[in-house]
Amino acid sequence: MYFSVITPEERLLRQAAHELAQSSYAEHQWLWKFFPSSADQTRDFIFRRHELDHIPRFYVVSKRPPTAFSEAWQVQSRNYDPQLQEGQRLSFQLRANPVITRKNDAGKSQRHDVVMQAKKQLLAEHGLSKEAKWADWNDESNKPLLYELVQKHCAEWLNGVAKRNGFEVALTDEKEPQRKLQVDAYEQSKAGKRDHNIRFSAVDFSGELLVTNPELFHLALCNGLGHAKAFGCGLLLVRRV
Repeated sequence: MYFSVITPEERLLRQAAHELAQSSYAEHQWLWKFFPSSADQTRDFIFRRHELDHIPRFYVVSKRPPTAFSEAWQVQSRNYDPQLQEGQRLSFQLRANPVITRKNDAGKSQRHDVVMQAKKQLLAEHGLSKEAKWADWNDESNKPLLYELVQKHCAEWLNGVAKRNGFEVALTDEKEPQRKLQVDAYEQSKAGKRDHNIRFSAVDFSGELLVTNPELFHLALCNGLGHAKAFGCGLLLVRRV
């Protein structure tokens, strides 16, 4: 595996900005240019976009090293084989698509945004119809803030994912009252072609974790977590505390 950082050449920022895709779907296609392959090649990389002083950079974990297709971009790659131990503490950053799977009335499995699902459940518990929207809940005295829903249900989702992938999330600091897990930037987006839009949500997590199963956690680092990986979700960035 390889860990790479793709950044614009400082002297060619204008050209890089012109070449860079302007939507999540197009961005995914644009990144394929760094991985020349046949038309039937399955995606063998995960990535995350990060803005630093308004300049984009892309962190990529892949089975083969990316190569720059334009002089406006530089690629720095290194072998990626994290050495992990049970009980090891790491700080982490993750942009993820928090969804749960439920069966619909026809018995087929469907993915649901955890925050939207929580909203629907609360609306039903307070006597509102299935078609009701969050704004239809007029009783502000017992209506939770959206921020609270995001914090609670996204944290629960991450805890469940962590158990299946060989780590535990540190939710609070035993010595200090502040929360160690940060849940930020909940955002819903559309991606895809005009007639086939895909809706997905993304949340930014950061904090500390404890490795409980090095083999499973190694797979998570290489393969990513959750869904919407084609749109920049799932890459787990870690470093020693």
